[in-house]
Amino acid sequence: MTYALLPTDRDLATALRRIAGDEIAEARALFDAPALSEGERVHRLRKHVKKLRALLRLSAARFPGHKAEDRALRDAARAVSGLRDAEVLRQTLARLTAKAPPEAAAATAHLGAVLAERHRAQSETVGPAALAAFAATLAAAQKRAPGWDLRGKAFTLVEDGLATAWTTAQKYQKRSADSESLDESFHDWRKAAKDHWYHATLFTPIWPQIMGPRTEAAGDLADHLGDHHDLAVFRLEIGKLLPRSEAEPLDALAAKQQKRLEKKAQGLSSRLFAGPAAAEIDRWRLWWELWSKRR
Repeated sequence: MTYALLPTDRDLATALRRIAGDEIAEARALFDAPALSEGERVHRLRKHVKKLRALLRLSAARFPGHKAEDRALRDAARAVSGLRDAEVLRQTLARLTAKAPPEAAAATAHLGAVLAERHRAQSETVGPAALAAFAATLAAAQKRAPGWDLRGKAFTLVEDGLATAWTTAQKYQKRSADSESLDESFHDWRKAAKDHWYHATLFTPIWPQIMGPRTEAAGDLADHLGDHHDLAVFRLEIGKLLPRSEAEPLDALAAKQQKRLEKKAQGLSSRLFAGPAAAEIDRWRLWWELWSKRR
């Protein structure tokens, strides 16, 4: 199963329906993988949902039913998000602990115990009922995907979606640079960057030598911004979970790491999204047309 255009796809509408079906099938298979921990299962399920929602945003302007499909997937993922969020906090602490000064040892040990208990509690909350509801949502979506009313088979099907991810990334990158602490801007910037990453992945076959490096850079940008978001959540949570004297050194360490990530993200994003969206989309359209003729 491939999250990319294939020479066997008759047109872009066929490709998007096929890819959606593949992603849903892979997600449903996770329920029959007993070797996975519940945390890993939820992580992978949510990743498939993110890729599906990126497909929906790519075709939203030409798909009247996209809002209902997106809402169903979003709600299913939210219902099991607590376990994933608890695991992310633990992973963020683990990364910071390796760089923490000796005087933060007691705070990291205390926080580690608190987060372990939270993770245990969330594991009990995300039980069979929530996962069964997730599975039912995916099963229903799998039945609908082959009949998605995608109105357009040529490149016009995806133009608006490509442009929206591009201009949104530009918009929130600029906002983040204009403020010292606009975590929400970084969050929206991350979502747009991730959409562009998935969109570039889809179109990599039209010219792998050019699209491959772009896809890799977009993935790096999404990772940097994702880590920045995790640190923002971490800083918010430790203020609630620890006394101020214990939280301060960890908060300072997380803030320092955020600054490093911001610098990397600004540089990558400035290169990826340089210039107007229309010029880049015109190139993708031309490359796609040339690739389509050679199939």
